[in-house]
Amino acid sequence: MSGRKIVRVPSEVNAKQKWTKLQVKDGFIIIGSIGIGYLLSVPLPLHAVIAPFFVGAFPASLYFLLLPNGEVPQKKNYQVMLTVLRKRHVVYHRESRESLEERRDG
Repeated sequence: MSGRKIVRVPSEVNAKQKWTKLQVKDGFIIIGSIGIGYLLSVPLPLHAVIAPFFVGAFPASLYFLLLPNGEVPQKKNYQVMLTVLRKRHVVYHRESRESLEERRDG
């Protein structure tokens, strides 16, 4: 019987999402954001029809931001968004052989 080769992979590759729902503290933050939305809507001259949507936008957006990300395990949506925003946006261009040889010789 021939022996099998065992290939080790990092634990992140096989990581399964341990939680897919909000935590209790996230729920408290979302509920508290209703009050923040109300306090911010008081000084603004909002129409009576628009005011509930303005107040409701705060918990709705926080709900989306605090949900666990489906593609990156152990991260929430806002953490993934911050990682993408902080990423260096450097474009690497291919160099010609002449410039490489010139740099090497010089």
